[in-house]
Amino acid sequence: MQSSKEKTEPTSASGLGKWAEDGTGACTGERPDGCLPGARAERGIGSAKRWIVAVAAVATVCFALAGCAPKAAGDAPSGGDAPSGGSDAPAIESTWSMDVDCGMCHADQQASMEDEALSACTHVQQAQATCTTCHVDEATLSGVHEGATADSTKPKKLKKSDVTPATCQAAGCHDESPEEHVALTAGVTELTDSNGTMVNPHEVMGLTEGHADIVCADCHAMHSAGSTAAETCVSCHHAGVYECNTCH
Repeated sequence: MQSSKEKTEPTSASGLGKWAEDGTGACTGERPDGCLPGARAERGIGSAKRWIVAVAAVATVCFALAGCAPKAAGDAPSGGDAPSGGSDAPAIESTWSMDVDCGMCHADQQASMEDEALSACTHVQQAQATCTTCHVDEATLSGVHEGATADSTKPKKLKKSDVTPATCQAAGCHDESPEEHVALTAGVTELTDSNGTMVNPHEVMGLTEGHADIVCADCHAMHSAGSTAAETCVSCHHAGVYECNTCH
């Protein structure tokens, strides 16, 4: 058995016709194209070198293009320059004015203006009232909003600004006379003490020095359910009796 395989080619003009290839792929016979022992291996090494050079060239071009490509607006800088998010980010200070959308921060009050069970909604529907229809103290409101942010604690009740009787009784609003107010609440039975004594809330206004200090907002809640009128009475008549000089 022969250890090498023979390949027969047509006889060329030079008279060379037969050549043998051993197990390594090297030529054992003479050929006019340089197929001598080791020649095929040299050609393989040359092809590999050309392939490596081509790949390196493509990689260089791709790297250059990537370096020149514009970054998206949202791309963060590398390394320690990347902005830190989360709780360390500074709060954005709001800019307040009488024209600002109060509901952006005062969500509960905004919701009450859409709740038909609450007086704030009644004012919106019947008088097209807005926040600044009643909250008109611009200087005080500007002061309390100074330095405020979206994360600031929202007050549950007005402490530094007031809705004054003059605002409530402005022309086109509750501009009835005192006598007309008394007549409007003549049938109110809500203010009845533990002895069965019933009082007209507008009739007692101004009867004594203490009653003169009561203002509209003390009894009329706009943004919450229930009446604060009885609570205002009990704040002085703490025994639940409206008759004076019965406690002290």
